[in-house]
Amino acid sequence: MTSQLIEVPCPVCASTRSTQVLAAKDYVHRITDDTFGVRRCHVCGVGFLSPRPAARDIGRFYPSEFYWSFEESAATPLTATDVLARRAVQIANKLRCLAHLKRGRLLDIGAMKGEFLYAAVDAGWRAEGVEVTASIPNLFNVPIRYGEFFDMEFAPASFDCVTMWAVLEHVYEPRAYVRKIAQLLADGGTFVGVVTNFNSLQARFLCADDYPRHLTLFTKRSMRKLLAEAGLEPVRFWTDQRLFGGALRGAITYGVKRILGYSADEALYEMRDRSDPEAFCCKFRRRPSEAMKWLSRMDKVALWLPEKALDVARCGLNLGFEARKMAAE
Repeated sequence: MTSQLIEVPCPVCASTRSTQVLAAKDYVHRITDDTFGVRRCHVCGVGFLSPRPAARDIGRFYPSEFYWSFEESAATPLTATDVLARRAVQIANKLRCLAHLKRGRLLDIGAMKGEFLYAAVDAGWRAEGVEVTASIPNLFNVPIRYGEFFDMEFAPASFDCVTMWAVLEHVYEPRAYVRKIAQLLADGGTFVGVVTNFNSLQARFLCADDYPRHLTLFTKRSMRKLLAEAGLEPVRFWTDQRLFGGALRGAITYGVKRILGYSADEALYEMRDRSDPEAFCCKFRRRPSEAMKWLSRMDKVALWLPEKALDVARCGLNLGFEARKMAAE
C-alpha cells in the first residue's frame, strides 16, 4: 500500500528549520513500503516524522493486531481476567507512578480495553477514559468515550489527574492536546505519561520507534517546552523499563548481521517480525542457525547492564514525565 505523504513543520514549536537524521520504514506491521523521513528540529530538538501520512490516511496504519500487541492476537478471544494477568506488571507500575498523588477524578487517554481504568478505580480513583477506536472491546465495563479526544467536550478543571501511557507520540497535534489537557485539570492537578525518548541509543540507532505510527519523537527538553507552554510545571522526568521494553537487547545481533551483509532495513525487519519471532534471534537469512541462537543468548545477558546504565543516565528509550497545573494568578 502507498499513501500520500506530506511534509510538516515541527509539531512542538512550528519551526521550519530541521535536519533529517534518519529514514525508516514500517518495520512492525509492514502496511506500506514507503520510507519516512525522521527529522530533528533545530529550535526545540524534538524529532518528528516528515514526510508522514496525511491525517485522513493514518487509520490504515493501525491493523487490529496493534490493539492486541500484549495479547498477541485479536483472533484469540481473551477474557478480562486473561488481560489483567498478562498486563499485571505493567498495570502495577502505572499505579506506582500515581501512588504519591491524592485520589480524585482521573482521565486516561488511550484507555484501550479498560484494564488500567479498572485497576485505577480499584485503587480509589474516580476514573474514566478516552479511546479513539470503538472496535476495541471494553472488557471491564468501565466508562470509556470513543472518538477523537480533541473533539470531545469536558467541563474545564474537572480532573485531578490525566494519564497518557505511550499515546502522545501518536497524535497529530501534540501542542493542542496538551493545552486541552491543561484546561481539563483542576489547579494543582497532575498530568502523567510516558513517551519514547528520541535521545536514546535505541531510538537513534535501532529505529525503536513504531514508524509511521509514532509521529513525534520527544526529548526531555522538548517535552519540558510543550508542558510549560500549556501552563504545566514539569515536576520530574525519568527513563526506565517498567512499563515498556527497552529495545537495546538485540543490538549485538543486529550489529553482527549488518557486518555479515544485511542491510539496515533487512536486519530491522527481522528484529521486529512478530510473525516469525525466531527470524532475528535464531536464524540467518531465514535458515536456522545455532550461531545466531548462541549470539542472541549472549546479547540478552551482555546488554542487561547497559540498558540499566542508560536509564540511570536518563538516556533510556521510555521517557516518563509528571507535570502539575499551576494555579492562575
